[in-house]
Amino acid sequence: MKNQKLLLTSCFYAFFCCGIVMLTMGSALPDISSANNLPYTLSGAMLSCFSLGNLASGILSSLAVLYLGPKIAIVLLTLCICLGMSLLASVNAHVLLFAACVLAGLGRGSLITFSQANVSLATNGNTRTTAMLHAVFAAGAILAPVMFSALRVFDWRAGLVVVAVLCAISAVLFMSVKDYPRVPAKSGKSLDFLRDRGFIMLGALMFLYLCCEFALNGWLVTYMTHKNMTMNYSQAMAALLWVVMLVGRLTCAWLSKYVRQKKLLLASCFGSVVFFGCMLASEGRPGVAVSVACLGLCMAGISPIIYASSAQYTNRYPMAMGVLFTAGCTGGTLMPLITGVIAESFGFDGGMTAILAAFIMLFVLAVLHLS
Repeated sequence: MKNQKLLLTSCFYAFFCCGIVMLTMGSALPDISSANNLPYTLSGAMLSCFSLGNLASGILSSLAVLYLGPKIAIVLLTLCICLGMSLLASVNAHVLLFAACVLAGLGRGSLITFSQANVSLATNGNTRTTAMLHAVFAAGAILAPVMFSALRVFDWRAGLVVVAVLCAISAVLFMSVKDYPRVPAKSGKSLDFLRDRGFIMLGALMFLYLCCEFALNGWLVTYMTHKNMTMNYSQAMAALLWVVMLVGRLTCAWLSKYVRQKKLLLASCFGSVVFFGCMLASEGRPGVAVSVACLGLCMAGISPIIYASSAQYTNRYPMAMGVLFTAGCTGGTLMPLITGVIAESFGFDGGMTAILAAFIMLFVLAVLHLS
């Protein structure tokens, strides 16, 4: 019992770190781009490299756990974040910057996959527990822009170094867990779930959701500064987004007792379309703030609901969690780069409109999922 409690604590702390890593990438992007004279296209490529690491982690982390054992695998993969953040703070060669983003994404994605799988297995995919896990992620995401802004007074690189230290603590926690649940060898590599229409639908939903989340988190601060907002206000909007996502995930945990998952998902996707559009249409600070807050509230429940709905597959097929996360990160890899390319050609407002299109497609898929 003590060992299981330590494992769950380690998973929750890992999710907290993942939230910090996710938002730190977006918060640091303007400074990294400025320090290295990166155009929008290469800045978008950096975000896509981060997403590419996430994409690779879905399968690599599952295979690493199977062949290296859970403890060695997760400790090594967590240390990838430490190395990636350290490189972002210390190098200026473009190739090394891209490699650093891949490493950070690989480690972050592995932590997400590993922690989600263990918590889902321990609670049998309980929606409330999953929502609480993602609420911890939101707490880390809230802290990240505030922490980065405070440390930026000394040097913008300081925020990256602190993130590396926090993730090193996560590696120590996982190292201290004595026993990890092991997957039976017979079922560990089965891919029978890929034939199930329900799993394919959930994978498509995750693909579109992470298209939206990764692009929004990566470009939000840059978009705000493009709209002539101050850097501090832009960072505050990134923090606000995740403050309301924290509230939204706690609300989702409560609502899940009374409302069907599919209906919650549909309402969340519809609200996301409406309020992202409002954010793009808003010019003044009050309109932007209200739109960002409502957007975060609507987005909050989408990921936890998809993960909870997938428990029937992930608890039976260990590779399913990695495949689901890989499907999502494929969208997360493509969308930031697409946004940057469109912004380079048609202006930043055009690039953000591409994210709106992804939100619309997510809503359409949620309608199909309901039927």
